[in-house]
Amino acid sequence: MVRRSREEIILSVLEGCSGMGANKTNLMYRSGLNYDSFLRYLNHLMQTGLISFSDGKYRLTRKGLQIMEKLQKYAEIKRNLEETRKLLSDV
Repeated sequence: MVRRSREEIILSVLEGCSGMGANKTNLMYRSGLNYDSFLRYLNHLMQTGLISFSDGKYRLTRKGLQIMEKLQKYAEIKRNLEETRKLLSDV
C-alpha cells in the first residue's frame, strides 16, 4: 500500500465535499482513513474555513474550492514529474 501525502488526503476530502456535498460517512470512506484520523482532517478543514456543514452535508466554501483547484494542479504536476523520473531512470 502506498502512503499518501497530506495534500492527497485533503484533496480527497475536498473533492468529496464538492458538488452537492456529502455526509460524514461518505467522506470518511472516500478519504480511506480510519475514523480518528478522518475526524482530525475534517475538524482541521472546518477550522480553516475550507468546508462548512449545513443541512446534514459537508460542503466546500469558496476558499475550499480555490484550494481544491490548486491541489488538483499540484497533483497533476507531481504525476508528470514522476513519469519524467521514470523515463529518465530508463536512460
